[in-house]
Amino acid sequence: MDSECAELQRAEMEALMAIYTSESFAFSTNENNIISGSIDAEVDADVCRQFIDAAHSNQSAGSMDWRRVKYLPPIRLDFTLPAAYPMAAAPQVSLSCCWLGDRALDAVMQGVLDIWSAEQGMCVLNSYIDHLRHDLQPSSILQISLGDDSGAAEGHMRSIVAYGNAKHKQYFESRAYTCLICMEEQTGRHCMELSCTHVFCRQCLSDYLRVLVTDGNILQMICPHLDCRKLDEPTIIGDSELDELLTNEQLTRIRGLREQRLLELNPMNYAKCPRTGCGKMVECDRKIERLCICQCGFTFCRICLRAWHGTNPCFSTASNEILEQYKRALVTEDKWGDSTDRKDLEARYGAKRLKQLLRQGIEELMSLDLIRSTTMCCPKCQMAIKKSYGCNHMQCSRCSTHFCYLCGSRIDQTEPMSHFNSRNSRCSQKLFDGIEATDNDTSAAQEAEQDEANLFIRLAFG
Repeated sequence: MDSECAELQRAEMEALMAIYTSESFAFSTNENNIISGSIDAEVDADVCRQFIDAAHSNQSAGSMDWRRVKYLPPIRLDFTLPAAYPMAAAPQVSLSCCWLGDRALDAVMQGVLDIWSAEQGMCVLNSYIDHLRHDLQPSSILQISLGDDSGAAEGHMRSIVAYGNAKHKQYFESRAYTCLICMEEQTGRHCMELSCTHVFCRQCLSDYLRVLVTDGNILQMICPHLDCRKLDEPTIIGDSELDELLTNEQLTRIRGLREQRLLELNPMNYAKCPRTGCGKMVECDRKIERLCICQCGFTFCRICLRAWHGTNPCFSTASNEILEQYKRALVTEDKWGDSTDRKDLEARYGAKRLKQLLRQGIEELMSLDLIRSTTMCCPKCQMAIKKSYGCNHMQCSRCSTHFCYLCGSRIDQTEPMSHFNSRNSRCSQKLFDGIEATDNDTSAAQEAEQDEANLFIRLAFG
């Protein structure tokens, strides 16, 4: 009988090798000719979905968002075949699975043993695997459970997500898709599926992102499909996808643009290290105002970007105070002929240095006046935008906000013309109008300010 059993076992191993890949099935024979091995039973997709749906509302399945999971890792069946198997002895089996608890595995094992009871005397390993793949049903006992140990549960979660991603990638690459940009059919290996399920070929998606990176439009790195771009919160192309599609140089530029945006939005909390050769983004100290400590070891002030000076005033602040004193002294001399204050300041700080400060201040004010008079600020991110041509319906290149160039108010991106068509709007019927001219009448105070500005310009540049 032993020889007959050995022949049946050999035939069963050959059949299993023809059914399962080397990654999911392996066996070995010891010196006593006892066969042992393992088979990974990949649970059917419909069965997976039943367990995942049950886990979504089951707190015992952990805090994981099960809606993102499409596949569950296989159930491993370890077996040892006694010499009398299959004619007189059952195979010795054990089960292991990262998403089933001990009670659930015991219930599954009972179902496996029931198969032997019904098919005793026959080779049953493949029947066991079929049962694990297709016949499991969630119940009060048989349900997903990651265990009470938080550390182990977190490890199980990572395993489930990693397996699901690999399985989905394998399925995706085996099919053909039509790129939604070039409309050519490509295999999944040459395509990419975004989280919104829109599929594009990698070449088109890479070219699309390259243009955005070149233009600095990092906020526009969203799904290029029109349906997504219409949404208030369109699908963002993630970092993992960018890593696959862009070069190291392009990724470096994206990081720099993100840091610059972070600095613009949070100037009180972040600063760039001014040390030559560093330039890293530094988060300011939460307890000591203006203190920034870079990883390179340089400690500096967030305001003046110079070496940390403690409670002493910043160089830029001191310069502003000196400039204001000098301007007052110039006005006093011009009106009353008293040059004492001006000469005292020039003797203390140097006439050349004071005129340089005055020149810089005037240039900054002129730049600000030009920006204010020729641009409109985005109502969301406050970036100054200048219209070169076209209508007054604007879209910010930084944050994508739609707004009116005449009044600066936000407008509905789905119905932008309603702002210009409504009779209740102050911009009604002004889609292509220019900004209305302001009153040119100047008051005495404005004339005095202009005379003072002319004085400073004459002294600084004359």
